[in-house]
Amino acid sequence: MSETYRAIQLPAYNTNIIKAMLGMSLTGKVKPVPGPSQLLIRMEAVQFNPSDIAFLQGGYNIIKSLPCVPGFEGCGVVEAAGSELNPADWLGNRVVCFTQQDKDGTWAGYFVADLHEVLPASGGLEPEQLAGSFVNPLTAWGLVSIALQRQSSCVAINAAGSQVAAWVVALCKHHGIKTIGITRKAETIQKLSETGYDGLVSTATEGWEGRFRELAHEYGCTTAFDAVGGELSGLMLNLMPADQELVVYGGLSGRAVSGVDFMQLIFRNAMITGFNLNDWILLSRPGELQEAYETISRMLAEQDTEPKIQSVVSPEEFVKGMRTYLSDMSAGKVIIRF
Repeated sequence: MSETYRAIQLPAYNTNIIKAMLGMSLTGKVKPVPGPSQLLIRMEAVQFNPSDIAFLQGGYNIIKSLPCVPGFEGCGVVEAAGSELNPADWLGNRVVCFTQQDKDGTWAGYFVADLHEVLPASGGLEPEQLAGSFVNPLTAWGLVSIALQRQSSCVAINAAGSQVAAWVVALCKHHGIKTIGITRKAETIQKLSETGYDGLVSTATEGWEGRFRELAHEYGCTTAFDAVGGELSGLMLNLMPADQELVVYGGLSGRAVSGVDFMQLIFRNAMITGFNLNDWILLSRPGELQEAYETISRMLAEQDTEPKIQSVVSPEEFVKGMRTYLSDMSAGKVIIRF
């Protein structure tokens, strides 16, 4: 009899995230065999990300054949290697994985990975720590590399309580770059006051625009990272010093970028660009991905930054876990432990 494993399966996309979530089910699948140059990974831990939520709604740039197993990242142990690979190099090793291909993702007991979709996991770190050690920290690495290319002395980032933002702050501190955080809730400022930001503002506070402009000009903030979209995008760009660049890497508001003053674009050399992790990986220089991950692993081990986890659930509790995550994303990640 063929061995089976548990997998969370998405039968259809739905713009209503609650309906999309409730439409998913935990199902049994036949354990796969890796191809000649593939690895079979027994998954240990995965997490929910905003990109996963957008994917379930059919609003992400990755569309898969349905039904499918969602999940873009996670960590696990290599259980089998393809015929073209040396088993001694892989078997029993813990790895982190990332995929955006049209195939079953990581929210399952097993995941079949191509070689370019895995990196060796740093020793001494728990699966819960490693579950989110790819998408968020590498996104932050790519964003900060833009600031370094621009020789920015300060960057601004909205959704300041997010995991990406935490990594941006840690990496900027490493490079001597100041950071200004923008958060939606006023009470979040108190929580973030000891996380390393050089300045914090809340859009819920009257007159926040003036305070942000003051900080941006004082610190020479010419680069901003936008995970929200909508009118906030234009406001950030308009309030920054000249030669400013707004890098859009998310759309948590669900609204199009708006409110951009065309005079800024024409007379103050302002520009808006986009960042996609998958493209950055494909275009990164040889060895950069490994260098980035080694640095990230070292920072995790030294607790320069630590993943904020609010809950760990079993596969059977994935709906409960997703509800917890959706109710308060800034409280930390929710991990599914396989």
